[in-house]
Amino acid sequence: MSQPTCVIYDRLSRLFAEEAPDHRIAACKAYAEQRGWKVVHVATDTNVSGASKLEDRPGMREVLSWLPRVDFVVAAKLDRYARSVLEFQRLLDAAKSTKTTIITADGVVSPENASIIINVLAAFAEYERDMIKSRITDSKKHFRSRGNHLGGLAPYGYAVSGPINNKRWVIDESAASVLRDCADKLINHGGSLTGLARELNERGVLPPADHARQRDGRKLRNQRWHSTTLRDVLYTPALRGWQVQAVPGEKRGALTNQPVLDAEGKPVSGGPEILSAETWSAVRAIIDGKSKGRGSERTGKALLLHVALCSECNGPMYRQRRAVNGKDYSTYVCRNGVGKRGIHKPNVIIARHLEELVTADYLKRFGSFALMRWAEPDGSAVLQLSEVTGQIERLAGNLAQLDPNGTAARVVIGQLTSLEKRQAELAAEADHAEGRWVSTDNTIATEWEQRDEEGRRGLLADLGARLVIRPATPGAPKRFDPERATLTYSGPSWWQDLNPAEAALVDIAREEELSDQFAV
Repeated sequence: MSQPTCVIYDRLSRLFAEEAPDHRIAACKAYAEQRGWKVVHVATDTNVSGASKLEDRPGMREVLSWLPRVDFVVAAKLDRYARSVLEFQRLLDAAKSTKTTIITADGVVSPENASIIINVLAAFAEYERDMIKSRITDSKKHFRSRGNHLGGLAPYGYAVSGPINNKRWVIDESAASVLRDCADKLINHGGSLTGLARELNERGVLPPADHARQRDGRKLRNQRWHSTTLRDVLYTPALRGWQVQAVPGEKRGALTNQPVLDAEGKPVSGGPEILSAETWSAVRAIIDGKSKGRGSERTGKALLLHVALCSECNGPMYRQRRAVNGKDYSTYVCRNGVGKRGIHKPNVIIARHLEELVTADYLKRFGSFALMRWAEPDGSAVLQLSEVTGQIERLAGNLAQLDPNGTAARVVIGQLTSLEKRQAELAAEADHAEGRWVSTDNTIATEWEQRDEEGRRGLLADLGARLVIRPATPGAPKRFDPERATLTYSGPSWWQDLNPAEAALVDIAREEELSDQFAV
């Protein structure tokens, strides 16, 4: 009769990564020797959870490959195999198909009692794992409700301070000042995420991850700011000092996270606010308004792009950049009048002179005006309303499963009453919140001097600038003719007391009117 064979398996969990597996393997070898079994292979998994799938463990994959060729698999204890009944049952099924027996060296599971005791003990392993998971979940819920930091990096603009089990966010002033400056430039000075990210890189300002590494004395990775990085750190509700969490069913991210709410539906504070409600709301409105999907039209850097229009087709005039011997010979050109496929006669005009004409006229008319900006109402009421409504729906679903006369049902009904009251308050707040025009404390001329071409183009758009260019008269001298340009303004939106959405409708109507005129 041939000697029985066995494979030894050991798993080391992440929780006890400092513990060496040698003594457990030695115990398995001693057990096999006592039984007269030949050890043909030793397989180990290090830093692997007992709840992970069998096929996700390198060592366990080795065990599975040996099953058809051995009589037994030996581990020091049952929990070394798995802490999930489902995964352990899969291992048993695989072993049963090859007539292999699963054994533990501590004697709890032996060849004599394996078929009876294994499933019972596996259930206890699953129960232990569920208890650990429950304790961790309850602990996180408790600390989150107190506004404590739960681990990992704090949001950009904050650092973590305080004793263990009572850590909170404190403002990291060097990072917070970057956020405040970027918010101000976005709201009041026509800045863009791309331009601000470029400026931060040029100034040598470290992006969030490297900033945290420098603060903690760790090695930098030489990362850079990107427009999406800046968007995320300005968009998150954490800037209001609120704890945040992922929306159920959504991937965790700055654009989808929502504030953590207490039992009354109010945001849980994790630290002091960096941006006020009005400023944060205005930043989010600007970011939402400027977001574009794939394939959508994107603006360039020319001052008069989408301001200068061709009189022949009402299409945009594009700036063609050209320099000769250091001199600027750039032009604005309508593409519909270029080449053999052009649908009308050429329409080209010198860019430098045209931009100087528009700049002088614009500043003469509006330079002394106070620049206004549209302040959106605090959007936090809408965010909180959405989360409170979700909580009500979840509790209502749970209530249907409870005994209507039981203690649990009374507790849930009390929570629902509080949440419904808060829901009504938030709905009223969201319905009655109104935007308004507020002064930036700067004149239009001052802003014009401070902005780049992209920002100046925004100022032109704010006042409804429209520049219609006519083709040159055949045989006319090849020099700049200001009579070819007709510049009009629909006027500042705040004159008409329009909010941005209404102003956009006015712009559309004006474009349609111009289109009808050109068609004639």
